[in-house]
Amino acid sequence: MPSQPSRANIVLDLFEQYYHRVYCFSRRSLPADAAEDIAQEVFTRLLKLERLPELTVNVSYLIKIADNLIKRRYNKNQRFNRFLECAEELAPASTGRRAPVVEVDRDELDRHLAHLSPKEADAVRLVICEGLSYQEAAVSMGVPVSTVNNWKYRGLQKLKDKYSDPAGGQTHLAAS
Repeated sequence: MPSQPSRANIVLDLFEQYYHRVYCFSRRSLPADAAEDIAQEVFTRLLKLERLPELTVNVSYLIKIADNLIKRRYNKNQRFNRFLECAEELAPASTGRRAPVVEVDRDELDRHLAHLSPKEADAVRLVICEGLSYQEAAVSMGVPVSTVNNWKYRGLQKLKDKYSDPAGGQTHLAAS
């Protein structure tokens, strides 16, 4: 009975065969360093597939993984930018008008999150800032998904209440 090649050997062969094509696909949408990260992540994910020896993996399968990772990265960046925009809007403006959106540093972000309980701050940070899915955040925190959702919602609501406009009670925070 012939032995099956190990997952590591299969991934190494696929890497040597298709890395450049996956990288070029990713490079069409991303800067060189980010495209390299995505291409490497594609092959890292293959290592995690339990049934890899049974699968027939072709370049289109690998490119689909890269496409999904690029979309996930884009969505994560969008969530983080929305959060930074909200954090900037929370800063008091001397003119009473909305300040232009600028990049907020981590210290300022931590200052805003300090108004939350540690669990709420962790949930907001993991889901909004880090872009983890609720499932990933739940595993990381060792709690059910619904608990992460509740903590994130309550955290955003507390920030909204704390920084809302006293005249109109309106804010730009969104519980995404």
